Amino acid sequence: MSTTDSQRNQAQPRSEPAELWPALHRRLQKLGIDSPNGLDFQTHLVRIADGLTLALQERPDDSLFVLVQMLHDLRHGYSATHALLSAVTCQLTGPLANIQGERLEALSHAALTMNIGMRALQDRLASQTQPLDFEQRLAIQQHPTEGANLLRQLGVTDETWLSLVADHHETPDGGGYPHRKPVRDALQNLLRMSDLFVARISPRRSRRGLAPNVAVRNLYLEMRDHSGELGAIFAKQMGMYPPGSYVRLQSGETAVVVRRGARVNCPLTVAIADPIGVPLSPPQVRDTQSPGLAIKRHMDPDEVRVRIDLARLLDRL
Repeated sequence: MSTTDSQRNQAQPRSEPAELWPALHRRLQKLGIDSPNGLDFQTHLVRIADGLTLALQERPDDSLFVLVQMLHDLRHGYSATHALLSAVTCQLTGPLANIQGERLEALSHAALTMNIGMRALQDRLASQTQPLDFEQRLAIQQHPTEGANLLRQLGVTDETWLSLVADHHETPDGGGYPHRKPVRDALQNLLRMSDLFVARISPRRSRRGLAPNVAVRNLYLEMRDHSGELGAIFAKQMGMYPPGSYVRLQSGETAVVVRRGARVNCPLTVAIADPIGVPLSPPQVRDTQSPGLAIKRHMDPDEVRVRIDLARLLDRL
């Protein structure tokens, strides 16, 4: 399965982020447990992971922008979007935490497959409004073990990849599941953080997503006692308002974040509506470090009445 970077890059089509990420999403959705054989599954998964890595290297902020916007839209299958964005956050954060090479590759593969044991259920739960029933709770409790077992059946032999999937809900204090064992491995901590971050900011039919700045701050506080440095790196890399997030500026304008800033709370945005909600044509770039343009608060996507064309907006930058 080993290929050189140049061979991998040559095999990947160069596409605009607004086209590439939905295409990777479709490919990941089709890659299920009914793959003809393990080699086919692993080959296709590695190609998806390589496409993700290349896109992220070339246009990291645009990639975050598109994926966070896709996360807001429940018409996209939630499980695949969750997996892609989790893998992206791992790749952005990992190298600064000295997670590189084969370890980073295993981490990315684990992020893409950690919920393979409950993919269909994960999609249903995003649209479900009633409480979990007994069978759903049991499936959630068992999905890390089920996922690792399925990957073995599909021919995965990388023990780092398999253990990350099996342990991605375990915690340093032993309060996680399914085995309630204490895990303090840096790779597993980052995978769990990425999983929790994406899950918390994701909207459901039954609730709004948590504001990203609140999600990042909470994760930092939760990691402080056992992996504070990793939590700080995660917060710095993702920012308090990652690209794709909606915000209200001090000017009263509605804006969407398009670039992370040098400071975690000062990203570059594009204003899409004036203070009374009238769409701006064309949208206007707003640097939140400028006087009067700081972020006043996060806005839930349900509050935003202006619909944006992702490709056209990115072309303006």
